[in-house]
Amino acid sequence: LALEQLREIERQPAGLDATLRDYQRRALNWLARMTSLGLGCCLADDMGLGKTVTLIALHLHRRKDAASAGPTLVVCPTSLMANWQREIERFAPGTPVRRFHGARRALDGLADGEFVLTTYGTMRRDAARLAEVAWGMVVADEAQHVKNPYASTARALRSIGARARVALTGTPVENNLSELWAILD
Repeated sequence: LALEQLREIERQPAGLDATLRDYQRRALNWLARMTSLGLGCCLADDMGLGKTVTLIALHLHRRKDAASAGPTLVVCPTSLMANWQREIERFAPGTPVRRFHGARRALDGLADGEFVLTTYGTMRRDAARLAEVAWGMVVADEAQHVKNPYASTARALRSIGARARVALTGTPVENNLSELWAILD
């Protein structure tokens, strides 16, 4: 990365209607570097410290560059879908967001900078459809849901390609270190 690109990463992305705290700016900087290098990453932080807004900022940062732009797929528990939608609408007003969930789910007309929200169960059932999209980023929120690398949910998530992959969790290791490996895989 050029020095100017590193400076841009530290600035708050255009379109973000929030003031990131210092630790969120550092997390954004780190996430942007890792994903720009084609590496996946895991942001593990306690609940309520702003992982969602940091990820929204990363999405806005990445959409500036054609090489990293694209829609972002967020896979999360059903109970968090409404929260994700509210947070995107609040912190990135005007950014398209849709739910890929329920009987009438569709991916047609997907915009380059759009967020698509789905659940782990829907992602598992429709992994082949989701894998047909050229995702800019795939995000696993509450990533402990894929801590077993042999489970169908983890295998389905790994089958969906993306330019960048990010795991968000408050509990990266619950029982043993292999769970962290599974999340990173």
